[in-house]
Amino acid sequence: MEASSSQPEFDYLFKLLLIGDSGVGKSSLLLSFTSDTFEDLSPTIGVDFKIKYVTVGGKKLKLAIWDTAGQERFRTLTSSYYRGAQGIIMVYDVTRRETFTNLADIWAKEIDLYSTNQDCIKMLVGNKVDKV
Repeated sequence: MEASSSQPEFDYLFKLLLIGDSGVGKSSLLLSFTSDTFEDLSPTIGVDFKIKYVTVGGKKLKLAIWDTAGQERFRTLTSSYYRGAQGIIMVYDVTRRETFTNLADIWAKEIDLYSTNQDCIKMLVGNKVDKV
């Protein structure tokens, strides 16, 4: 019996995590990126997960993007999702200053506490720039 020698569907897999306060637009950003659609969404309960394939420099990347709930009551659940993440996208609402200050006061501390990857790339995204 011959072993199948099928090509993998991607060259690299990256685990990315979206974090930030509730209502900053993490789920809407994810939906826009993965489906090219935009909707006002209800708050995420626990965590959501989407896959996006992109090609960069001739390499096919599989992005596993975890969309975490921003509400405090779900933080004990979301702590496990930090493990192994190669990228963390910290999202805030430009119309609500507290969502920005909470990135340093709350979310960055969670990254330090739960992230297992010292080389994890962190990105800051200001969302809702179309709002007053």
